[in-house]
Amino acid sequence: MGNTPRLLWIISLHHACNDGTLMALVALIPILVDEMDLSYADVGLLGFGLVITVVVQYFVGRIADRSFSRFLLEVGAALMGVSFVLLLFVSDFPGLFAAVIAMRVGAAFYHPVDISWITREYSGKYRDTALGIQSGVGNFGVIVALGTSGFLGEAFTWRAPCLLWAGLNFAAIAAGLLLLKEKAIITRTVPRTKAYDPRRTFSKMALITVPIVSGGALYQVTSYFGPVNLTESSGWTAGGADLVFALWIGIGTVTSYYYGAMSHRYGRQRLLTAGYLVSALAVLFLAFFTEWYVITPVLLTYGAVLFLTYPALFSFLTEVTEEGERGTAFGILFGFQLGGGAAVVYVCGLIADLTDDPSTAYLVVSILAVASLAAMAFLAPARASGTGAG
Repeated sequence: MGNTPRLLWIISLHHACNDGTLMALVALIPILVDEMDLSYADVGLLGFGLVITVVVQYFVGRIADRSFSRFLLEVGAALMGVSFVLLLFVSDFPGLFAAVIAMRVGAAFYHPVDISWITREYSGKYRDTALGIQSGVGNFGVIVALGTSGFLGEAFTWRAPCLLWAGLNFAAIAAGLLLLKEKAIITRTVPRTKAYDPRRTFSKMALITVPIVSGGALYQVTSYFGPVNLTESSGWTAGGADLVFALWIGIGTVTSYYYGAMSHRYGRQRLLTAGYLVSALAVLFLAFFTEWYVITPVLLTYGAVLFLTYPALFSFLTEVTEEGERGTAFGILFGFQLGGGAAVVYVCGLIADLTDDPSTAYLVVSILAVASLAAMAFLAPARASGTGAG
């Protein structure tokens, strides 16, 4: 496949830096709650900033479909790096929120551009494998950010992880420009022989909107309120709380790498059903228990299946859309995933403020996970349980 493996790893590196930068900020929230006197509603509002990503990435996806450019990859990473440089000069919530908005604009570039790029470069069984690899490497970046940012923030200052992840984004830009030759960038570009109506694109994927929103909410609520719940309610340190949730993402990273093989063996419908069933039960445990010997095995089980649902939904989407509309399709998908998750995080923040208890956020997402299980029954069996990406 020529230079395609190199292309996959460069794209995956950007995924690690993109998602790691986002998670580094989330990992610092327990520290920022004290440093900047943030309320739970403020925490929810930081999550709600994802709406900016939702809006911007739709237009980025449309641009990618009409006139694909490899430099869209670098533009997003540059904005992520610059936003974390800006965080070095922030000392209150308004400044923090402004920097988060800038970061969310940068984050809007990765998913609609690079995942659609992968689906153009790969087909058949290689597509599932490639989607699993990019998802796993992205999760690796999240693990590093979540496992180290709290400790670095406590040992030095919360600005230290910001400087680190700004540098990593700039390094990813350099790697892409130096290691990818322009002639090797797009080997299967699809000619724009016809225009695609985004409404028609959405109609093809309407069946999976509930699982998409649920998946985004489960990830974001667990990330934003999980460490805060432990530090505020049970005396955990920020570093310790971040670390146990890094294990949650860590096991998800491992299973993501094996998504292709597991999809071919069990089928997407079974993986999706298991993902939402286990997630519904796991978040209920997290709502009522904070002892390490309870939440550690729960988080490991939860992560092992939840993170399989993401490449499963990506792969399902490739079956019901055409290559020339993939940028738009993934823009819509991540719009629902991030936007729905952002709205749920904000609502959870308001509820947590009213109850003075961040664990109530888990109860909200448990309902969404059950709703996703119900939605699974409406997926066409021939599509949902298929083993190829078509």
